Amino acid sequence: MRISLSFLLLPVAASGFFFAQPMAIKQGLVQVTDSQKTTPLTIKLDVGITDDARLNIQGLMLELSSKEANYEHPKMPGADGPHPQLSSGVRTLNILKEGSFVDMNGQKTVKTLNGCWEMVWKQNASAGSLICGFDIPEEYSRNDASLDAGRLYLSFPIWTKIGLKEAQEQKEFVMSRTKELMNEKNEHMAKYQADHNPLMKALHYRNAVAAVEKNSFLDLKSVDMVPSSDDIIPLQDDLLLTTKGLVFSKDGSFHRGRHLLLGAAYAGPVEMRP
Repeated sequence: MRISLSFLLLPVAASGFFFAQPMAIKQGLVQVTDSQKTTPLTIKLDVGITDDARLNIQGLMLELSSKEANYEHPKMPGADGPHPQLSSGVRTLNILKEGSFVDMNGQKTVKTLNGCWEMVWKQNASAGSLICGFDIPEEYSRNDASLDAGRLYLSFPIWTKIGLKEAQEQKEFVMSRTKELMNEKNEHMAKYQADHNPLMKALHYRNAVAAVEKNSFLDLKSVDMVPSSDDIIPLQDDLLLTTKGLVFSKDGSFHRGRHLLLGAAYAGPVEMRP
């Protein structure tokens, strides 16, 4: 089973008409990318949506370089998408070690070709994305989970230190507030069940509904994506990478169609031996 994702851009209303909101790249992103030192990462892929059909690819080691990717490589969501001005530009990615998985016939190596990467970050957004792209020359499968031949992408959220701190503080506030509101709802529902006065029952029920409604206005989906400090690794002094990201594929142009969510990706530093 796979999930198709579509990304929608919402217009901004002004004077009764709708105009597309202008987008600009985060200030200094290109310079930050230019200064990125050669960075090795270990990657684990967990492909599959259901628990009983998974393809776990481990041992992939890649290296990010600030050099421009002046070779044939997959089209990228930022540089080749509807808003190329938000991309840092496509950079070189080297495969230090291919990943592999184990099936009934033993260990199989997953070939990845033409690797590259970019950062995409909109001005005033709290987080951006580091996206890696590869060509997969053949299909790999284990039970009912499969990785089709074609273009494969990994996407990880990236943060500045201040941006992450502010997002974590907002997450703490939202989670505390939602706990308060759910406790309030439960208290009113308990009173609703216990009270025999029809008018009081209606009052308690209305108060419970009001608490649920207030909770619906909290941005729970966004704060859920904010990582803890244990779930990040540094790429630079003021550039942090969330260690959990997404694996997706794409056919055709990034200007139309859907991204196909395949599973999760996990990044970590390469342990340097003495």
